[in-house]
Amino acid sequence: RSAAAVLSSLYTAPAHPPPAPMTTETRTAAAGPSRTAPVADPLEQKTLHIFVSRALQKILREAPKKYTELRKACIEVIEELKAVGDGQLPAEADLAAPSPTGPTPSAAQLQQAAAGAEAAAAVEAEEGGAGAEAAAILSPAPSGREPATPSFSSPDHDADPDGTAAAAARMALDDVAPVPGTDRYFVPLRLACESKLPRIMEVSLHCIQKIIAYGYVRGKVAGEKPFVDVVMETICSCKDEEDKEVQLQIVQAVNTAVTSAVTAVHDTTLLLAVKTCFYIYLVSKNGTIQKTANATLTQMLDVVFARLESPGASSMAQKDAFLVFRSLCKLSMKPLPEPLPADDSIELRSKLLSLQLLYSIIASSGERFRGGEKFVWAIRQYLCLSLLKNGVSPIPAILQLSLDIFVTLIKYFKAHLKSEIGVFFSNILLRILESSNSSGPQKRLTIQALRVLVAEPQLMVDLFLNYDCDLEGKGIFTSMCDGLSRLTLTLQALSETTEQDAQLKQLALETLVAIADSMVAWERDVKAEGAGAAVTPVGQRPPSIADSSSVSMVGPEPSPVHRGGGEAAGEAGQSPGGGEAGGEVTAVVASRESVDFEAMFHRKHEVHEGVIKFNMKPKRGIRYLREVCGLEDTPQAVARFLRETDGLDKRAVGDYLGEGEDFCKQVLYAYVDSIDFANLTFDQALRRFLTHFWLPGEAQKIDRMMEKFAERYCSQNEGVFANADTAYVLAYSLIMLNTDAHSSQ
Repeated sequence: RSAAAVLSSLYTAPAHPPPAPMTTETRTAAAGPSRTAPVADPLEQKTLHIFVSRALQKILREAPKKYTELRKACIEVIEELKAVGDGQLPAEADLAAPSPTGPTPSAAQLQQAAAGAEAAAAVEAEEGGAGAEAAAILSPAPSGREPATPSFSSPDHDADPDGTAAAAARMALDDVAPVPGTDRYFVPLRLACESKLPRIMEVSLHCIQKIIAYGYVRGKVAGEKPFVDVVMETICSCKDEEDKEVQLQIVQAVNTAVTSAVTAVHDTTLLLAVKTCFYIYLVSKNGTIQKTANATLTQMLDVVFARLESPGASSMAQKDAFLVFRSLCKLSMKPLPEPLPADDSIELRSKLLSLQLLYSIIASSGERFRGGEKFVWAIRQYLCLSLLKNGVSPIPAILQLSLDIFVTLIKYFKAHLKSEIGVFFSNILLRILESSNSSGPQKRLTIQALRVLVAEPQLMVDLFLNYDCDLEGKGIFTSMCDGLSRLTLTLQALSETTEQDAQLKQLALETLVAIADSMVAWERDVKAEGAGAAVTPVGQRPPSIADSSSVSMVGPEPSPVHRGGGEAAGEAGQSPGGGEAGGEVTAVVASRESVDFEAMFHRKHEVHEGVIKFNMKPKRGIRYLREVCGLEDTPQAVARFLRETDGLDKRAVGDYLGEGEDFCKQVLYAYVDSIDFANLTFDQALRRFLTHFWLPGEAQKIDRMMEKFAERYCSQNEGVFANADTAYVLAYSLIMLNTDAHSSQ
């Protein structure tokens, strides 16, 4: 049995029925007349005494005499326990029955079970600077301005609209009266953890784990700080100890606290617990401890996100899940050093573990995680950025996990991530597929990921409708098929062996066949359901990536060439109701009206052809766009096309704007008037102006452009120059000086 399975079986909940939820009335009854005079449960006290007394006796025997404060604290508590018990310490046989939470196994049991799964690796070599490296990895990286974190004052779902249930739940756990004496009994245990003596620390941590498991860590201590926070800080402060017994006890105690049904570990304390297990996994070279820490992290995250999906989940559960998810995303974005680290390096293991945990969270996520606005926001802000950074990694293990996460995101979150999916396809998958610099493993893993994606017929239709038919988008479906086709036809696809090259070609060909099979299956399913195909002029569009009210899926107002203005456009840019279609396909399909996607697809190719013609001959390209693509014959429409259309050559734009024809001059005036120079210094405004195109080489063209620029600048910044002529002379002079400064003649 694996260590994860062993750990899971050891922490199985006991057969005792769970306690009823604690309300204000039951909390008051349990607390007695006041917080200062709680009603003691004799059986509960007796159980606590047996744990503490046995542990302190062992600590007292092991502690050297120089640890006077520790020995004194142990003696005082032991004497107090003897006085309470009429001079007799409780016997082992008198131990109370387990509480509903159930005790977790001892460190010895956990170690023995894990050893049965796999023999522990020897820890003979010095750890060196491993602790410092792991601490640096787990510390937050200084990055630019952090995006604003969404508020968790109220949950996404209506279980707790005003957040009072969350506050009451936390208060119910924090304000429960502690078992009398627990805070005093904890003092020698804390001192033992601070002693840095492995044997004493092991005994203390084992006792702390027991009192957590039995539900005795509750209420608040002096200063109104939750007792569980104090206990967790003490446990996690021991993480630098290299002794494997101590590390196992830390992992066991942390897991018990986080997964307990009665211990409230939330917010920063929860993050501290997760980072402690993460740290122990990184610094330990013992195979058993690594497996146990990994399994403990998985179990704790399962509990955290299971609480999020539970009925009536509070805003505190949402915040806990959000904080853990964000921390893992940040850990996965930590850059690797150059040259690439070894397989057993801390940096690489940290990145791999964080990606593994993120994949586990996404793959097992529930409806509240998938539909919560805060979590979708976190995926956009953090996880997608992590995937873009790790998706180009030359290390196969990192690339494999990144692709697995991306495939899972498409499965569950495609309705929210249209723009992000398009970026990942264009910048990662298609680039690896088409680049001659990509390695064999990179191409193979990419094609395997595509092979999984193309097996879903509806996804293929979604990609085509939302990207290939989008007038502003990249043709993802077409580029994917072209890339796979070229790969199968290339004589030598890789600089690898002939056998590896043949395997890659076969995999690419199988993916192309799978695409064709998916198209046939989708058409068969549509016909079976009695629905028309989505690409016909009267067909109803199927559910797709664009089915979302997400802000990222709302495109800008379309440019004139995309709206169309004549019969040559085939009326593809208009919905049946006569309204104008958006520049993004989502603006069309959001209305769920019938759309001629086939005409939009062909029109997109016509616009692309017009861009190519414009880059070769600007005037001929504009004429083609008017006649074929329906570009409006107005200076404002042409100027907008030149500013907003991707793929235009800046040299061609500059040549067209500098022409001396009346229409070209009007286009230049409209073009300059569309640029905002308000509140900019003169040099800043000139730089902004010249970022949109390249200045032509003829002096007359430059003269016309600088004259209009000076007029526009003075109209928006009154008082800077006496008149526009002064600004014109200065602008023209700057251009000439800049040319002379960078000219080789």
